[in-house]
Amino acid sequence: MKWLSFVLPILLWLPNLWAVYNPYRRNLELLFQEPSAGSYTKNDAVSVEELWLEQKVDNFDALNNQTWKMRYLRNGKYHRNQGPIFIFVGGEWSISPGFLSTGLTHDMAVENSGMLFYTEHRYYGQSLPHGKESFRVDKLQHLSIYQSLADLAHFIRFQKSENPRMKQSEVILVGGSYSGSMVAWMTQLYPDLIAASWASSAPLLAKADFHEYMEVASNSIRLSYGQNCTTRIQKGFQHLTKLFEENQIPELLQKLNGCEDYEPNDPLDRAAFFNGLGNYFALIVQSYSSYIPQLCDTLMSLNSNDEVAFEGFLELLFAEGRRSTDCQDFGYGAMLQLFSDPISGIRAWFYQTCNEFGWYSTTATSDSSSTFGNQVPLSYYERLCLDAFGPEQTREKLAQGIEQANNHFGGYHFNQSERYGEVFFTHGQLDPWRSLGKQKGNQAIVLRGYSHCEDLGGIQVRDSVQMNLAKLRVMSFLRRHI
Repeated sequence: MKWLSFVLPILLWLPNLWAVYNPYRRNLELLFQEPSAGSYTKNDAVSVEELWLEQKVDNFDALNNQTWKMRYLRNGKYHRNQGPIFIFVGGEWSISPGFLSTGLTHDMAVENSGMLFYTEHRYYGQSLPHGKESFRVDKLQHLSIYQSLADLAHFIRFQKSENPRMKQSEVILVGGSYSGSMVAWMTQLYPDLIAASWASSAPLLAKADFHEYMEVASNSIRLSYGQNCTTRIQKGFQHLTKLFEENQIPELLQKLNGCEDYEPNDPLDRAAFFNGLGNYFALIVQSYSSYIPQLCDTLMSLNSNDEVAFEGFLELLFAEGRRSTDCQDFGYGAMLQLFSDPISGIRAWFYQTCNEFGWYSTTATSDSSSTFGNQVPLSYYERLCLDAFGPEQTREKLAQGIEQANNHFGGYHFNQSERYGEVFFTHGQLDPWRSLGKQKGNQAIVLRGYSHCEDLGGIQVRDSVQMNLAKLRVMSFLRRHI
């Protein structure tokens, strides 16, 4: 059956038998996974060391002497005296040896006799400033983009001061997605430390109502397969909306083994259902874009009737929760649970979005032609922030954080002859995040047919000519700053 070829790579885990199943967890976890530089072997990573660096808990409070240990990886196999330092900057994930073992950053270090580092962002992976208590609301106050960039500045100063062989080395930063934003912003806040940066798939404009995300996702499905698939998805979401409005959704939820306490008339429960379903399509477009044709093949082949086909697709999509659990919790509480988990990096990232960036993939626009329904408003995310982090987490606080970020970093409308002249930007045409990034200018490339962070691997024959030429341009740009 065709559907196995794209559903199985996404649903690689089995829930506990006869328990309430959260159908939203896995897609969110995959959306926040570490980008890939390509496959590598244990032998490729033999030179990668795991090390730890003491950092201040609060880089901006001279009276606070608390410290914590930041994890980082190092590969010094190729380094020669005063050779450049290449730092792949970690984002909202746990770091692994991949970027120091393969990929374009690794290849540039080989070519230029460079030192390779990979830093782990505070509050992610094993880099927890307050240990197991790091995700408590009162402890999350030390999680911010400004604290993280200060950590990176201290890291660079420490490495150059402690190792005479790197004292005069130029520093090159590389990052993807949020960490791509970080390497761009780092060149502005700490220009004395950075020679140049490459920002892949980097959003630069903080924005609460990020309705463009799902709009680009829809267009990417159309570009990858055709209008017929996008139309079927749109009609499927319209059908679901009608079932809710006419109070006929319980029958479908029963087929999907939904829990009985789901309230179809509760706006939050309804928004959670549409948000969770939208996250699946977002995941495919953002992280598994090569599966779009197979997804559409399945959707188009299920039935000639759009509504029947979409219901059948949902039964396939939620198959594990239908067969192996007591029931599937499609309610708002299930979504809130993911952002309230006291040991989860997902909670840390949601805290950052609630305080600094927004970036919420809403669908409740005035445009009635929305592919993914008009059921996920900004107020839904604002309520999630409030319920996850307490009464002080208001929309006004988020608005203030967004204004501060955009005032500090300037969004994406800037002249690179005046600002960010040491940064090269790349984006995938299919990537929904590109709508908040720098896409035009001599130091920006949009890669046709590719999505999020798909350019981080090395030059390969199977990639398009444009992709490989873009990588050569990135290498040439960075080489000029070494």
